[in-house]
Amino acid sequence: MSSGRRHWSLGSLLLLFGGNLGVLIEIHQHLVNGTVGQSVLLPVSYRFGGAPHFPVSIDWKFTSNSLNTLITCTLLNCSLGAGGAPSACSAKCFPHSTYRGRAELFPKNGSLLLRDLKLRDSGVYSVVFRPSYQIWNVTLTVHEQRFTPDHAGEADTVEQDHIRYCAIGICSSISFLLFLLFCCIRHRGAAQQKKRIIKQQQVSSVEESPMESTAVRAMATIYARVGDSFEQSQPRPTPEVMYISVTSPGPPGLDAGPYHLPG
Repeated sequence: MSSGRRHWSLGSLLLLFGGNLGVLIEIHQHLVNGTVGQSVLLPVSYRFGGAPHFPVSIDWKFTSNSLNTLITCTLLNCSLGAGGAPSACSAKCFPHSTYRGRAELFPKNGSLLLRDLKLRDSGVYSVVFRPSYQIWNVTLTVHEQRFTPDHAGEADTVEQDHIRYCAIGICSSISFLLFLLFCCIRHRGAAQQKKRIIKQQQVSSVEESPMESTAVRAMATIYARVGDSFEQSQPRPTPEVMYISVTSPGPPGLDAGPYHLPG
């Protein structure tokens, strides 16, 4: 609060040097902490030290990046309460397109509300009152979201679900591998059985060939013996001698007699 008193003192000095600078600003918290996904308020208050000269402009700037003005609000008129504090104001506010829906400025006190915080929102924010052009800084630090004891049960449930899904995936993978192994073994057994059958058929063919040859030779021998026996059993015909008488004229002086030639 000592810093707040210093701010009031500086505002009072400004009042001494010009009536048109009669805006006294108080920064209630220079260091503000926020959490990712949550909202945070950068608290500011102001009051008029005399008759205000409208319009008065309030600008919030994020000085930690290239973005110039985060949101600006123009006070068209305000009703003043005790001590010059505004009680009701007519204002028009214009947020930057990047912060539309996330940033809200309260004309009654000048505070800035940031919604849906992100880690990149960490940095230094400056509030500027014009036309006096008074600037005050607030440092915002955004932290990662941590589970509180209230959410411990939810965290355990999420972890258990994750473990369950991992176990199901591992079991499915093992079952699939076992199925593939069974198929490979079955296919290999069928191939080996087929080879054995083919080999047995080849061996049977080789064994049957000599037997067929022996049978053929035996049959040929039997037929030969039967033929020989048949030929030996038949009587051979006895040759007969036939004589033929041929009479032919001979040369003179020879006796022409009959000649007997074997027939």
